[in-house]
Amino acid sequence: MCCIPPQNRPVRLVSAVLVFTLVVALGVGATAPTATAADSSDSLAQRTAGDCSFPVTRTDATGTAVTLSERPERIATLSPSAAQTLWEIGARDRVVGVSEFAGYLDGAASLPVVNTASGGIQSERLVALDPDLVIAPGTISNETVATLRDQGLTVYAMDSPATIEGVADATTRLGRLTGECAGAAETNAWMRANVAAVREAVDDDPRPTALYVFSDGWTVGADTFISDVMTAAGTRNAVAGVVSGYARVSPEVVRERDPAWIVYNSRDGIPDAAAYRGTKAVQENRTVEVNVNYLNQPAPRSIVRTVRTIATAIHPAAVDESSYVPRSAVESANATATATATPTPTDRATTGGGPGFGVGTALVGVLFALLVARGRRR
Repeated sequence: MCCIPPQNRPVRLVSAVLVFTLVVALGVGATAPTATAADSSDSLAQRTAGDCSFPVTRTDATGTAVTLSERPERIATLSPSAAQTLWEIGARDRVVGVSEFAGYLDGAASLPVVNTASGGIQSERLVALDPDLVIAPGTISNETVATLRDQGLTVYAMDSPATIEGVADATTRLGRLTGECAGAAETNAWMRANVAAVREAVDDDPRPTALYVFSDGWTVGADTFISDVMTAAGTRNAVAGVVSGYARVSPEVVRERDPAWIVYNSRDGIPDAAAYRGTKAVQENRTVEVNVNYLNQPAPRSIVRTVRTIATAIHPAAVDESSYVPRSAVESANATATATATPTPTDRATTGGGPGFGVGTALVGVLFALLVARGRRR
C-alpha cells in the first residue's frame, strides 16, 4: 500500500484519481461552509487553509465550553485514536503523554503513559506533565473528566464516532484545537479519497454478509464506525438489526446468521467455539485479519487501512494497489490548489467568488495533468 503503480495498470487508476480529485475539491472546498454548529464561528479559510487563530472556544462532549488562549504546546492524549490523529495532522511533536495502546506510533513508546487498561488514568503523572490540553475519549466518564478539571487541567472530551464521517469531524475538531487546521483538512481529504475509491471499486460487486468478532464473542452493531467501515469495504453487517453498539453475540445468533465472512483483529482471533467453527466463513476459510491497532481505533489511518484490508480480501478483483490514493498525492494536489485558489481582487469581482471555486478549478487541472501524463506513458 505504498503508491499508485505507474504505467500499464487497470483503468481503475483513472477512476481512483478522479474520485480523489472530486473528493478533495468537494470535501475541502464546496462542503466547507456546512461545518457543524459548534464550528460555525470558523471562517472558510480557518477550516480549509489552516488559519487557526487563538483564542478559540469549543463546547465538548460534556457540554463544557473549553477555551484555549493560545496554541497548546504540551498535549496529553488519553486514547490511542486521539494520538494517532495528532500524528497524522502534524501535532506529534507537541504530544507529551499517551495512553498504553498508543505505543505502535513512531516515537510514542518513549513518552510517559498516562492511561492504562489495568490502572486507569495516572492522575499524578498527568498533572506533573503540565499539559496545556488533555484530550479525553468518549469512553471516559464525565465524572472522571470533571475530576481532572478539578486538578487544574484543561480537558476536552471527545464524542465516540459512530461513522467514518464522525471520524472526519473529530479530526477537524482536533485540528482546530491544536492549530493544525490545514493538516486536519489534508488528512480528511486523504481518508475520504481512499474510502471513496474503494466504494467505487466494489460498487458493482455482490455484498456478502460479514461478522466482526473480538474479545471472545463481542461484535458491533450497525451504529458503529467499525460497521460503517465494513459497509464501505463492500460487505453487509451480518448482525445489523440484531446487535446495537458493542455487545456480546450469542452462539445462536452466530449460527442463525451464518456469516459468509468473519473479520477479526490480530490480538483476539476467532473464538474456538462450535458456533464459529460451523459457519461458512470458517469452513470455507473466508476470514480477514486486521491489525488491532487499526480496526478498533476511530482515526484516519485506521479507516484507510481497515477499509482497504477488508475490501482487498473480499473483493480482490476489484481492489488492488491501483485504487490507493497516497498521502503524497493529497499534499501535491493541496499545494496546487492553494497556489491557484487565492484570487486577486479583480478575480473576485469577475469569478463570482463561490466558496471552493478556486480549489475545485485547480484540482480539475491536477486531474487533467495526471491523465495527460498517464497517456504519455502508454
